[in-house]
Amino acid sequence: MPQALSEIARLIGAELIGSDRKVSGVAALENAGDSDLSLCFNQRRVSELKKTTAAAVVMPRRYSRLLGEVPCSVLLVDDPRLALAKIIELFYPEQPVEPGIQPGAIVDPLAEIDSSVRVESGARIGARTKVAAGTRIESYVVLGAGVEVGRDCRLRTHCVVRDNCILGNRVTLSSGVVIGSDGFGYVADEDRTIPIKQVGNVIIEDYVEIGANSTVDRATLGSTRIGQGTKIDNQVQVGHNVEIGKNVLIAAQVGISGSVTIKDGAVLGGQVGIADHMVIGAGAQVGAKSGVGTHVPNGARVAGYPAVPVKQWLSNVFSQRPRKKRSLEGRQRRDK
Repeated sequence: MPQALSEIARLIGAELIGSDRKVSGVAALENAGDSDLSLCFNQRRVSELKKTTAAAVVMPRRYSRLLGEVPCSVLLVDDPRLALAKIIELFYPEQPVEPGIQPGAIVDPLAEIDSSVRVESGARIGARTKVAAGTRIESYVVLGAGVEVGRDCRLRTHCVVRDNCILGNRVTLSSGVVIGSDGFGYVADEDRTIPIKQVGNVIIEDYVEIGANSTVDRATLGSTRIGQGTKIDNQVQVGHNVEIGKNVLIAAQVGISGSVTIKDGAVLGGQVGIADHMVIGAGAQVGAKSGVGTHVPNGARVAGYPAVPVKQWLSNVFSQRPRKKRSLEGRQRRDK
């Protein structure tokens, strides 16, 4: 549905420079037509900006010096990524859930499914499981016995939530996610290794999103917990009894060992590995591919293997680089 630039400006808190007109979609600078809104968040794209045929472009306010080079209307914003999120949501709203249990779904008679829930063909829901209003359960999702799923959740194809795990409201699980898998706990007994039975559960709070093929192990005893608003990328392993706080960001292929605590607002880069029982402080940042074997204080920035403060890591990296040998001629000129 076409939207006026003035209305979009109000939605994203932008300053409209140029004429007000209606746009019908969002497109990249190089592909945008005269009815599209586009975006330029990087100065390296100035050459494309000058040639765009878009009806309007969203730009950071700090690029306002480029206004004279833009051949269309401009929306200046303080936070371009937030503006992008709101614009995409405006033009591509999520489709409403069509309620009902579709043919081919298997729902235990003891399950409690709200009438507004959609359960697609091939899904399986166990006994005593409860699913609240507005949730969508896609094909081949498996919910074990005693599971609780909150309002307006989205469980994508082939994800699994095992027995007694709890999901809050507006939780999104991407395809292949497994919640409540057995933790990696074993003990040696003479000539064999005995598994320690994992009898706890997983609790996922409101507004959490977990990417494709990630796994969250159930606790040995008690609960593995993921706090409100946390976002987890694809192929992440969360071990048993881990406690993740609110609004934590975890990039792809991170491995979190058992009983780790990650406090509110921490950020983990891709392929970070964390040893068991470590504590990552509130607001801390861990660089990609780092190996964390000690506690990380609140607000610290660490990187490397083993992870150390970023300044120390950079010093270590550059001190190990081989220095270029000066030529004999250069040394002779210096000696003169």
